[in-house]
Amino acid sequence: MRKAPRLHLVAGFLGSGKTTAIVNACKQYLQQGLRVGVVTNDQGKYLVDTAFFQLDQIPSVEVGGGCFCCNYADLESQLEKLEHEIHPDVIFAESVGSCADLVATVIKPLLTLRTRPLRPSSFSVFTDARLLRLRLLDEPLPFSEDVLYIFDQQIAEAALLVINKIDLIAEDRRPELKTLAQQRYPDKTILLQNSLSATDIATWITALEDSHPLQLPESLESLDIDYQRYGNGEAQLAWLDGEIQLRTATSNQNTAARQILKAIVEAIQSNHAPIGHLKFIIEDTHGHGGKVSITALPDSNWIAHVPQVQADTFRLMINARVQIKSEQLELLVEEALEKALSDSEAIILHKRLEAFHPGMPKPTYRLP
Repeated sequence: MRKAPRLHLVAGFLGSGKTTAIVNACKQYLQQGLRVGVVTNDQGKYLVDTAFFQLDQIPSVEVGGGCFCCNYADLESQLEKLEHEIHPDVIFAESVGSCADLVATVIKPLLTLRTRPLRPSSFSVFTDARLLRLRLLDEPLPFSEDVLYIFDQQIAEAALLVINKIDLIAEDRRPELKTLAQQRYPDKTILLQNSLSATDIATWITALEDSHPLQLPESLESLDIDYQRYGNGEAQLAWLDGEIQLRTATSNQNTAARQILKAIVEAIQSNHAPIGHLKFIIEDTHGHGGKVSITALPDSNWIAHVPQVQADTFRLMINARVQIKSEQLELLVEEALEKALSDSEAIILHKRLEAFHPGMPKPTYRLP
């Protein structure tokens, strides 16, 4: 009988780098000759992360239209789909970045309610090193207190806390950050990580493999969480998902792509709307392209990392998670698109945009 795959749950706030870490961990597992699969998750329907895994030819399925906890049955069915179709040795399940309370609503149900042997092996929570440093120093962050409540609650339930993007922190400040984190969270295993570093990813994999299996639900502590405040925080974040097919003049596609992305980012930033995560996938008809990510504290030179496409017809996928009214976010994106298209002489072949606010979280199960 085939051994059940190891299931690694990964959580953390919007823009903390979970997807990049999982992609690079999957590549290392694949190099070891192991099969991998990923379950992505989002409040919306058109997931940039799923497309990103597919660009790297990593088998993935998705739970859309809500978080794992509110779509628990779909999570179970997608895990079973991966098991049946891919026969993976390792599965990563990445929860949406505005979700908390996973121990009570996902991990304990997986441990106690499943009849099949697939059970969680580890639970990592990621945080952006720059945001965590500001929080630990009691310095202002760009989000409301209710949104920051979600940020804090995610960290509170972590056993393995991955302080990611340390490459964006000055080297001489990293020891201070680790000391502050250890003082605030003495009960947690803490990793400082750059998920673009193969060495750091290998260290994370070792921590995942060496962690004690999450087999005893009574040993896991459920959060004491205020669902009203949690729901208020989610409701303050607007979601916008879009997919646009474009055609440009010959050899103008990369200039046009940069102009469109720049217009959208600048429109949101000029409104002083805190960005949780703004993700784009650009992919041409030959499969060339990649992902661009803008977060609350973006790289000022992000435009230089926009991937190249080689055909004059390409698609743009957008996932925007911003603290703003959804109708305002959609209007900003529409106006930015219109301006960029007139400047770049690109035309839209197909477009669909959907903006909304997540509803109040209503977990399928919540075990004490």
